[in-house]
Amino acid sequence: MYISKIIIEKFRHLENENLGPFNFNNKTSELTVFAGPNGGGKSSVLELIGYALSSSYSLGWSLSRTFNGFSFETAIGLNPDEKVIIIDSLKTELEAIEKTIVEGIKNIDDKVDLTPEVKDIQKTQFIEITKRPHKHQYDILDYLKTNDVYYRAFEYNSGEYAKDPTLHNQIHSYVTRELKDKLKRSLGFFLRADRNYPQKAFDRKKIFSFDNTKKKEHLWQMAFNTSEIQYLDMYEFLVQQRYHYLRELGNYYNQKNKGINVGEEPNDPIKPYENLLNRIFPDYKFADKNESVPSNLFIELPSKEVITFNDLSSGEKEVFFILSFFIRHNVENAIIVIDEPELHLHPELSRLLIRNIKSIRKGNQIWIATHNSEIIDEAGRDRVIYVTRDLATRKAKFVSGDNEEDVIIQLKNLFGYAGYIGVAKNLVFLEGDNSSPDRKFYSTLFPKDNSNFKLIPSSGSDNLNRINGAILSIMDANLGWMTFYLIRDRDYLTPAMITKYRSHSSGKVFVLDKHEIENYLFDFGIISTVLSEIFNITKSEDEIKEMLFAIALKLSSQVVRDMISFRLNLNLKPQDFSIGKVLNGDAYFEKQEEGCQIKADKSKIIKSKFTSTSDEINTSLTTALSSESIESIISECESEVKSSLENEEWMNLFPGKEMLETLAKALGISNVISFQNSIIKEFASNPERMENELVEIFNKINEG
Repeated sequence: MYISKIIIEKFRHLENENLGPFNFNNKTSELTVFAGPNGGGKSSVLELIGYALSSSYSLGWSLSRTFNGFSFETAIGLNPDEKVIIIDSLKTELEAIEKTIVEGIKNIDDKVDLTPEVKDIQKTQFIEITKRPHKHQYDILDYLKTNDVYYRAFEYNSGEYAKDPTLHNQIHSYVTRELKDKLKRSLGFFLRADRNYPQKAFDRKKIFSFDNTKKKEHLWQMAFNTSEIQYLDMYEFLVQQRYHYLRELGNYYNQKNKGINVGEEPNDPIKPYENLLNRIFPDYKFADKNESVPSNLFIELPSKEVITFNDLSSGEKEVFFILSFFIRHNVENAIIVIDEPELHLHPELSRLLIRNIKSIRKGNQIWIATHNSEIIDEAGRDRVIYVTRDLATRKAKFVSGDNEEDVIIQLKNLFGYAGYIGVAKNLVFLEGDNSSPDRKFYSTLFPKDNSNFKLIPSSGSDNLNRINGAILSIMDANLGWMTFYLIRDRDYLTPAMITKYRSHSSGKVFVLDKHEIENYLFDFGIISTVLSEIFNITKSEDEIKEMLFAIALKLSSQVVRDMISFRLNLNLKPQDFSIGKVLNGDAYFEKQEEGCQIKADKSKIIKSKFTSTSDEINTSLTTALSSESIESIISECESEVKSSLENEEWMNLFPGKEMLETLAKALGISNVISFQNSIIKEFASNPERMENELVEIFNKINEG
């Protein structure tokens, strides 16, 4: 289950804002972060999501503020597996109804004393009467056969929900029931920003209510309860779980020692939680004080000291508490809402939490509100929706992380320059015409390394010499404890130029083997999977390759033209007019009564030297721009492009970004960015498919 879309006509100070569409990803957990100053509206969006999910649960959780005058709609999507489970369940229930109808019709047909007309009337009436109590099931089945999304709304009269509120309410009730019964899990959970961790000892009377905590009804009502109740319930559950497991284990061996066949030894239900504890805090583990009745939950520290769980720091309890919910609630393919996860956390713990939230379970859609730079940085700023205020109206508005220029402004406003670039040991400059999108690609393809380096777009190749001079100078410098690197596109560089870059003495300059980062996405198997699973388009690997080759042929004139232009520009690099240390230490002027006068012999030397240098440069440029030289470059480029089309080098030489865009349009995909992002996500889910060249580059950067 996932949130597909949110339409806000009016909620708090949010007006006329739409979010989405959002897609389901069953291979990784999707993270969406709302960032902005206090009072901007971040938490309001999370409340809408919580309301949409909890309203049919009849839970004690409810919004603390009034809804007067508010209007909004939330679209809730079902993933393919959930849809199959629900449709199959509906069909099973209705098969019994259909069987009853068939038998009833047969009984009517068997009646010999009725005319055909009367039989038809009785059949129609019987079918109607039999189906009437189950009409909602038939309606839900008909709806889900053609729709993956249903709606929840509040006073939103122009949306999909308003067309048939009863149907959408019935769908939500049926879906939540089936997911509970069939998958044994809730829709997710909501952790508010008012979390606190009371210093309470364990109430020993709770030992006798353990059976109640195992009931799914109890677990579901914890998903959207207050944070204090959620924490106490988790704490008490772990104490009870440990006590009853030890009691069960003792009973097992007692029975076994009596020669009674008691089957397999009970599994330790606390083990997943202990593994989690040890994973986030190495060498921490649960301890046992051998109490007859437990008084607390005990933790053994790396120092071997045993303390109560309550004596852990607020940050340690925060991280363990949040991640424990994923285990306790069996959370996969669900919706997780966490307001300000950075509470009580120092920067490294914030990063640790986000990394584990993304990896602990798959298929989850995780919504977070924050104003913490570490959370944004670890999540990836492209996964952030920035909440700001319009300067003219002072109303809140959303800025998508896809908008590079606007995002930079938001980051600077939120965190200053440190928030814009971030701070890391390794700063990696990206150079090329598409260096801003490149940053997004690298961040997604190498998410685990994001905290070790920062990627900084440094504009395009139209100013190569100016940019190169600045960046290559930086490569040789260090700022504090930072190290600088450069990754640049191959573009249409000659082999000689590539060798020159790579031989830079710092060893921190990398030139890609392919035209640009998008060329590394030409994995026909990955593209075929994305087309099938995301866009419902069936294309084989060979068909995709043929389409891309046809696109390459159409682009070949453009490639030849741009390659020639690129390499001619390389020949017109800024010329060096310096003449060394000529006249060092010599006076160029002499003082006379009427003032300072130029020394004629010195002026003659200067004019001679610069005239000679200019003549040499002019000769060099004349040679470089001669008809023979230009024809040679043209011939060289024609030959290189022709050869690439004959030996499949076109996949490396031609501009990958433009080819993918053309492919998407040829396939009828209007959202090209979504197409490219889906390919990148598929690579991120299958890192073994990524070419070793990119992996090795970032290994070298991480290793310093």
